[in-house]
Amino acid sequence: MLVIWGRKNSVNVQKVLWCCEEMNLAYRRIDAGGAFGVVDTAEYRNLNPNGLVPTIEDDGFVLWESNAIVRYLAAKHSAGDLWSDDLRTRANGDRWMDWSTSTFWPAIRTLFLGLVRTAPENRDPKAMEEARVKTAGVLAAVDGYLSSHEFLSGERWAAASGAG
Repeated sequence: MLVIWGRKNSVNVQKVLWCCEEMNLAYRRIDAGGAFGVVDTAEYRNLNPNGLVPTIEDDGFVLWESNAIVRYLAAKHSAGDLWSDDLRTRANGDRWMDWSTSTFWPAIRTLFLGLVRTAPENRDPKAMEEARVKTAGVLAAVDGYLSSHEFLSGERWAAASGAG
C-alpha cells in the first residue's frame, strides 16, 4: 500500500492527498513534520535527506517533492485521465505546477505564514502588505491565462488544473 509521510496541514502534502483522493487511491498517511517531528529522525532522513514533507513509499520506491509525487501517481494510476495522453496538456500542467513552486509560493509565503501560522501580535504588517501586492501581481498571470483557457492544463482538466 502507498504510504504518505506528512501532516495534513502542509500545502505540499495536501497536493498529494488531493491527487490520491481524485483517483480513489488507497494510502496510509504517517504524521510527519511540524509539531509531529519525525523528519529529523534517521529513519525519515534515509527516505528524504531534505527532511521535508511529503515523502511517499510505493512498493519499495521512495519519492519526495510534491509535484514529482503528483506526476508519478497520476501517470501510474490515472494514465489518459488525470495524467493526460496529450503531451501539450501535460506540458501546460507541468508549467503551472512548477510556476506554483517557483513563482507563486515565494510571493505568497510571507502572507500565508503571517496569516495562518503567526500569532496576530507577532505579524509584520509591512512585510505582509508587500507580499499581498506581490501575490496579486503574480496571480495576474493566472487570470490572464484563464481568460482564454478553461483550465491551467489547457482545454482539458488534468493534473495541474487543481494542483499547485
